[in-house]
Amino acid sequence: MPVLPQDSPSPSGPAPRRSRRGWLIGLSAFALFMVAFAFINIPLFKTFCEHFGISIAPVNAAVAAPAGTTRQVTIMFTGEVGSGLRMAFHPAHAEEKARIGQRMENHYTFTNLTGHTIQFRAIHSLYPFSADQNVAIMKCFCFSQQSLGPHQSRTLPVVYQINPGLKKSVHGISWNYTLFPIKQ
Repeated sequence: MPVLPQDSPSPSGPAPRRSRRGWLIGLSAFALFMVAFAFINIPLFKTFCEHFGISIAPVNAAVAAPAGTTRQVTIMFTGEVGSGLRMAFHPAHAEEKARIGQRMENHYTFTNLTGHTIQFRAIHSLYPFSADQNVAIMKCFCFSQQSLGPHQSRTLPVVYQINPGLKKSVHGISWNYTLFPIKQ
Protein backbone atom coordinates (compact mmCIF):
# COMPACT_ATOMS: atom_id res chain seq x y z
CA MET A 1 0.00 0.00 0.00
CA PRO A 2 1.48 3.37 -1.03
CA VAL A 3 2.11 5.94 1.64
CA LEU A 4 0.78 9.46 1.00
CA PRO A 5 2.53 12.53 2.32
CA GLN A 6 0.68 14.26 5.16
CA ASP A 7 -0.14 17.45 3.20
CA SER A 8 -1.58 15.82 0.02
CA PRO A 9 -5.38 15.36 -0.30
CA SER A 10 -6.76 11.90 0.20
CA PRO A 11 -8.07 10.21 -3.01
CA SER A 12 -11.31 9.35 -1.22
CA GLY A 13 -11.64 12.70 0.58
CA PRO A 14 -13.84 15.68 -0.33
CA ALA A 15 -13.54 17.33 -3.77
CA PRO A 16 -11.55 20.54 -4.00
CA ARG A 17 -13.50 23.78 -3.35
CA ARG A 18 -12.77 25.11 -6.83
CA SER A 19 -14.56 22.15 -8.47
CA ARG A 20 -17.67 22.60 -6.28
CA ARG A 21 -17.77 26.31 -7.03
CA GLY A 22 -17.63 25.58 -10.77
CA TRP A 23 -20.57 23.18 -10.51
CA LEU A 24 -22.56 25.72 -8.48
CA ILE A 25 -21.91 28.47 -11.02
CA GLY A 26 -22.78 26.15 -13.92
CA LEU A 27 -26.04 24.96 -12.33
CA SER A 28 -27.01 28.53 -11.41
CA ALA A 29 -26.37 29.69 -14.98
CA PHE A 30 -28.43 26.77 -16.33
CA ALA A 31 -31.34 27.57 -13.97
CA LEU A 32 -31.21 31.24 -15.02
CA PHE A 33 -31.20 30.22 -18.68
CA MET A 34 -34.26 27.98 -18.16
CA VAL A 35 -36.22 30.78 -16.47
CA ALA A 36 -35.30 33.23 -19.26
CA PHE A 37 -36.24 30.64 -21.91
CA ALA A 38 -39.65 30.11 -20.29
CA PHE A 39 -40.41 33.83 -20.64
CA ILE A 40 -39.14 34.17 -24.21
CA ASN A 41 -40.64 30.88 -25.48
CA ILE A 42 -44.04 32.32 -26.51
CA PRO A 43 -42.62 35.23 -28.57
CA LEU A 44 -40.14 32.80 -30.20
CA PHE A 45 -42.98 30.41 -31.08
CA LYS A 46 -45.04 33.25 -32.60
CA THR A 47 -42.03 34.42 -34.64
CA PHE A 48 -41.42 30.85 -35.86
CA CYS A 49 -45.06 30.48 -36.91
CA GLU A 50 -45.09 33.83 -38.71
CA HIS A 51 -41.88 32.97 -40.55
CA PHE A 52 -43.21 29.63 -41.81
CA GLY A 53 -46.77 30.86 -42.45
CA ILE A 54 -48.36 28.80 -39.69
CA SER A 55 -51.18 30.35 -37.73
CA ILE A 56 -52.65 29.20 -34.46
CA ALA A 57 -55.82 31.20 -34.90
CA PRO A 58 -57.12 33.33 -32.08
CA VAL A 59 -60.80 33.31 -31.20
CA ASN A 60 -62.18 36.51 -32.71
CA ALA A 61 -65.62 38.06 -32.34
CA ALA A 62 -67.98 38.02 -35.32
CA VAL A 63 -68.32 41.33 -37.14
CA ALA A 64 -71.27 42.24 -39.35
CA ALA A 65 -70.45 42.70 -43.00
CA PRO A 66 -71.60 45.83 -44.85
CA ALA A 67 -74.94 45.39 -46.62
CA GLY A 68 -74.62 44.01 -50.13
CA THR A 69 -71.33 42.17 -49.53
CA THR A 70 -71.02 39.44 -52.15
CA ARG A 71 -67.35 38.48 -51.86
CA GLN A 72 -66.80 34.78 -51.24
CA VAL A 73 -63.81 32.88 -49.91
CA THR A 74 -63.15 29.17 -50.39
CA ILE A 75 -62.49 27.35 -47.11
CA MET A 76 -60.67 24.00 -47.38
CA PHE A 77 -61.01 21.79 -44.31
CA THR A 78 -58.34 19.19 -43.56
CA GLY A 79 -57.22 17.20 -40.57
CA GLU A 80 -54.56 14.89 -39.27
CA VAL A 81 -54.27 12.58 -36.30
CA GLY A 82 -51.29 12.98 -33.99
CA SER A 83 -48.96 10.12 -33.14
CA GLY A 84 -50.32 7.57 -30.67
CA LEU A 85 -53.99 8.27 -31.38
CA ARG A 86 -55.94 5.57 -33.21
CA MET A 87 -58.96 7.31 -34.60
CA ALA A 88 -60.40 8.59 -37.85
CA PHE A 89 -62.03 11.93 -38.53
CA HIS A 90 -63.19 13.88 -41.54
CA PRO A 91 -65.25 16.97 -42.34
CA ALA A 92 -68.76 16.73 -43.76
CA HIS A 93 -67.64 19.22 -46.44
CA ALA A 94 -63.95 19.30 -47.39
CA GLU A 95 -64.57 22.63 -49.15
CA GLU A 96 -67.08 25.40 -48.53
CA LYS A 97 -67.74 28.78 -50.15
CA ALA A 98 -68.24 31.36 -47.41
CA ARG A 99 -69.60 34.84 -48.07
CA ILE A 100 -67.89 37.51 -45.97
CA GLY A 101 -69.98 38.16 -42.86
CA GLN A 102 -72.14 35.02 -43.29
CA ARG A 103 -72.33 32.57 -40.40
CA MET A 104 -71.31 29.10 -41.63
CA GLU A 105 -71.39 25.62 -40.13
CA ASN A 106 -69.46 22.46 -40.96
CA HIS A 107 -69.33 19.16 -39.08
CA TYR A 108 -66.56 16.68 -38.35
CA THR A 109 -67.20 13.01 -37.68
CA PHE A 110 -64.82 11.33 -35.24
CA THR A 111 -64.49 7.54 -34.87
CA ASN A 112 -62.56 5.74 -32.14
CA LEU A 113 -60.77 2.77 -33.76
CA THR A 114 -59.79 1.16 -30.45
CA GLY A 115 -61.49 -1.03 -27.86
CA HIS A 116 -60.96 1.50 -25.07
CA THR A 117 -61.99 5.08 -24.30
CA ILE A 118 -59.72 7.75 -25.75
CA GLN A 119 -59.38 11.43 -24.91
CA PHE A 120 -58.02 13.98 -27.32
CA ARG A 121 -57.69 17.67 -28.01
CA ALA A 122 -58.00 19.32 -31.43
CA ILE A 123 -55.77 22.26 -32.34
CA HIS A 124 -56.73 24.32 -35.37
CA SER A 125 -54.48 26.33 -37.63
CA LEU A 126 -55.19 28.59 -40.59
CA TYR A 127 -53.26 29.42 -43.71
CA PRO A 128 -52.50 32.06 -44.88
CA PHE A 129 -51.33 33.58 -41.64
CA SER A 130 -53.04 36.90 -42.36
CA ALA A 131 -56.47 35.22 -42.30
CA ASP A 132 -56.40 34.37 -38.59
CA GLN A 133 -57.39 37.88 -37.50
CA ASN A 134 -60.53 37.76 -39.64
CA VAL A 135 -61.97 34.35 -38.78
CA ALA A 136 -64.49 34.25 -35.94
CA ILE A 137 -65.14 30.83 -34.44
CA MET A 138 -68.37 30.72 -32.46
CA LYS A 139 -68.54 27.00 -31.72
CA CYS A 140 -65.83 24.38 -32.08
CA PHE A 141 -64.86 21.00 -30.69
CA CYS A 142 -61.37 22.46 -30.40
CA PHE A 143 -62.47 24.63 -27.46
CA SER A 144 -62.43 21.68 -25.06
CA GLN A 145 -61.08 18.20 -24.48
CA GLN A 146 -63.09 15.43 -26.16
CA SER A 147 -63.68 11.81 -25.20
CA LEU A 148 -64.88 8.84 -27.26
CA GLY A 149 -65.85 5.41 -25.94
CA PRO A 150 -64.69 2.16 -27.56
CA HIS A 151 -65.55 2.14 -31.30
CA GLN A 152 -67.82 5.16 -30.77
CA SER A 153 -68.47 7.74 -33.50
CA ARG A 154 -69.61 11.30 -32.90
CA THR A 155 -70.31 14.27 -35.16
CA LEU A 156 -69.39 17.70 -33.81
CA PRO A 157 -69.98 21.16 -35.33
CA VAL A 158 -67.72 24.05 -36.23
CA VAL A 159 -69.59 27.36 -36.48
CA TYR A 160 -67.56 30.19 -37.97
CA GLN A 161 -67.66 33.44 -39.90
CA ILE A 162 -65.19 35.20 -42.15
CA ASN A 163 -65.15 38.83 -41.03
CA PRO A 164 -64.73 41.91 -43.22
CA GLY A 165 -61.13 43.05 -43.24
CA LEU A 166 -59.77 39.91 -44.88
CA LYS A 167 -57.14 40.98 -47.41
CA LYS A 168 -58.51 41.24 -50.96
CA SER A 169 -55.64 39.02 -52.14
CA VAL A 170 -56.93 36.10 -50.01
CA HIS A 171 -59.31 33.95 -52.06
CA GLY A 172 -58.95 30.73 -50.07
CA ILE A 173 -58.23 29.65 -46.51
CA SER A 174 -56.83 26.29 -45.50
CA TRP A 175 -58.29 25.26 -42.13
CA ASN A 176 -56.48 22.33 -40.56
CA TYR A 177 -57.12 20.41 -37.36
CA THR A 178 -54.55 18.22 -35.65
CA LEU A 179 -55.74 15.80 -32.98
CA PHE A 180 -53.47 15.12 -30.01
CA PRO A 181 -53.96 12.34 -27.47
CA ILE A 182 -54.47 13.23 -23.81
CA LYS A 183 -52.88 10.76 -21.46
CA GLN A 184 -55.29 9.47 -18.83
